[in-house]
Amino acid sequence: MSCRALTHPVFPLVVASALALPLPVAAQAAWTLELAPGVVSDAEAGRSTGGRVSAGRMWPLGDAGASVGVVLGVASFGETRTGPWVQRHRLHTRGAFAALQAALPVAGGWQVQARLGLGRWQTALTTAVAGADAFDATESHLGPLLGAGLAWRLPRGLGVVAAVDVGQHRFDGLPTVRPVLWSLGMSASF
Repeated sequence: MSCRALTHPVFPLVVASALALPLPVAAQAAWTLELAPGVVSDAEAGRSTGGRVSAGRMWPLGDAGASVGVVLGVASFGETRTGPWVQRHRLHTRGAFAALQAALPVAGGWQVQARLGLGRWQTALTTAVAGADAFDATESHLGPLLGAGLAWRLPRGLGVVAAVDVGQHRFDGLPTVRPVLWSLGMSASF
């Protein structure tokens, strides 16, 4: 393991969560992987494509089938637009995130998921004046990630996941934008 990985802000969270669990519970933990392409809805931009890929370690909570864990991933929130046509701002945000994820079984192989995390988002901004590009810049910042989903568990650790994730991006001097990513994808547990 590199020294850079040890200084990453997520590393202490992963280590603390692993050390806080009794050994039998830690041994029952399962790895999870989700690949969820989707569309981004934005009132001014209409729809654009985006997606989320995440992997993590989930630990069981009791005998009811509930689990909680840490997931790491990347997300792209497509393109959003703000401002009138005379001076319109197009923003595209993507980046890596770390989140706590919980899953609760509801009935016959179905699970409800919730995610709460923090991402290192990179936002690209293009400003157009009267339809012609006038300004182009990129900025990075920390921002929240909130997500919820419904998963249907299939045999052999596979599943189908429908999810909604809300990011938050901002660019100095512009209003905060919160794009919504609607996705449908596959998951695997092992």
